[in-house]
Amino acid sequence: MAKGKFYFTLYELSDKLTTLFLFNLFWLMLNIPVILLTMQILVVTQLGSYYILGPLLIWTLPVFFYPSTQALFCVVRDLILDKGSLTLKSFWTYFITNYKESFLTGIMLTGALVGVGVGLFYSWSISFMMFTIFLVLLFYVLTMIIQLFSFQAHFNMPVWWKFKRMHQLVFAKILYSISSLLVVLLILYATFEMSLFIFVLAAPVASVYSAFFLFKVQYNKMMRLRKQTSKRLDTSEFLEV
Repeated sequence: MAKGKFYFTLYELSDKLTTLFLFNLFWLMLNIPVILLTMQILVVTQLGSYYILGPLLIWTLPVFFYPSTQALFCVVRDLILDKGSLTLKSFWTYFITNYKESFLTGIMLTGALVGVGVGLFYSWSISFMMFTIFLVLLFYVLTMIIQLFSFQAHFNMPVWWKFKRMHQLVFAKILYSISSLLVVLLILYATFEMSLFIFVLAAPVASVYSAFFLFKVQYNKMMRLRKQTSKRLDTSEFLEV
């Protein structure tokens, strides 16, 4: 009996890992333009090439990276919440249905990243204080991006509502927000240090899985606390009457 349960658990684990691996491959395929441009930027030596490749990379982020990453968050969310069997069709459906919202959100977030990046570049040789401010802004924008992906995957609400709730969560739960970003950065760094092969085939989906899992844990804690507070308020009102 115990042995059968062990094999069943092992089968479920291998099935989920295989599914995550396939989702990661599909995500990589959708981001081929982003990957190629990034590789070219890393190897070019002529300054003029950056003025061509840089804007192209910026343009590909809202077109490819944000919609595909949002789809990856959605399927990982369904996997964590055990929403049934998931296939590449599920990934593609999320990619298409959320494309407009992800594209527009990607434009705003990419603009924020570019603005902060320019500020970091010019403040480096001008003022250490200004550089520190832009570095904190970069940290905040990255935190905001991770949390917004989770909100977009978990809630079927207007974009402005997700932005508002995301900001509330980031400022109300600063330790959680910072920890979530650090976990993602640690996964990216650790897998890159292991090998480029592991980084490419595991880092994207592992980062997304960790980010949404932490979001789910934090959200569940907040909901339990909210229910407990509501019950106490109801009880106190009853006693006062």
